[in-house]
Amino acid sequence: MRRERIQELISQFSRKPIIVLGDFMIDEYIFGQVERISPEAPVPVVEQRRVQRIPGGAGNVVCNLRALGVPVIAAGICGKDDRGQELFDDLVGLGVNKESVVFEALDRPTTRKTRIFAANQQVCRLDLEDRSPIDTDTVTRIMERLQQPLKESAAVILSDYDKGVIVPHLIQQIVASAQSTQTYVSVDPQVTHFSQYNFVDILTPNHLEAGRFLQRELKTDDAVEQGGREILERLQCKSLLITRGEKGMTLIEPHQTRHFPTVATEVFDVTGAGDTVISVFTLVMACGGTLEEAVHLSNFAAGIVIRRIGAATVEPNELLLASQ
Repeated sequence: MRRERIQELISQFSRKPIIVLGDFMIDEYIFGQVERISPEAPVPVVEQRRVQRIPGGAGNVVCNLRALGVPVIAAGICGKDDRGQELFDDLVGLGVNKESVVFEALDRPTTRKTRIFAANQQVCRLDLEDRSPIDTDTVTRIMERLQQPLKESAAVILSDYDKGVIVPHLIQQIVASAQSTQTYVSVDPQVTHFSQYNFVDILTPNHLEAGRFLQRELKTDDAVEQGGREILERLQCKSLLITRGEKGMTLIEPHQTRHFPTVATEVFDVTGAGDTVISVFTLVMACGGTLEEAVHLSNFAAGIVIRRIGAATVEPNELLLASQ
């Protein structure tokens, strides 16, 4: 892409509000050192040195968009606990207006994923969560609070981590409402609800998720293309972007398929890379970009974040390097 074209797109970022609806959580990172084995069991003792907590799941999509200067409406649930308040405060700290955090506080724990690292290697992960689906009353309250933002937003991102927020009733309502306001809808799907994402603008599964939905492996270019076309036909979505790790990405449209090689030279941590892809892709489309431009910039952005430890983000000046 030409540098001038990237600059033209970037200049619009701050004028394209995006709704992020999905499973918000806290990503906690505990960093330490291992110098001995526990006398209680044959396991390493991690001496804690530093703790970092950031919004995760759909919250990481918000982090990516805010790093690019995008106004965000964050919609989902949290628990009536200290972590729920912490998550709210963190989103506000990212620059999301308090009125734009559309959270329903429920009697369940705020989802938290704790990753323990020693010498830059992940030792284990601890999850605290309640994955039970939200009820119809909660869906109704969320949709009521999103009616006005839908009229003012350029796009909606559904960030599905299968933690209970994204349910069929909510999917149907948000897609129908977005269509009525001509709002672009993109989805990072989980297999549980894959078949529910009818008529959306873009689906961005990885090849494993797409394969699980089709109940077969998608290893080769031909297999990915054939499987992708089957998904397009079954769901009637407008386009499909399958991320394939070191093999790059495959964009499938009704009348053509294009394969894009990865731009990553090193891989340290793939955590949150899918969030970066859907954030940048959706933003470019919201700014009037083409599908090819959206893939080019999201592929480049993903190549940046996987070279960093933890859920990372990119900034506008880094996207300019995609012109080189």
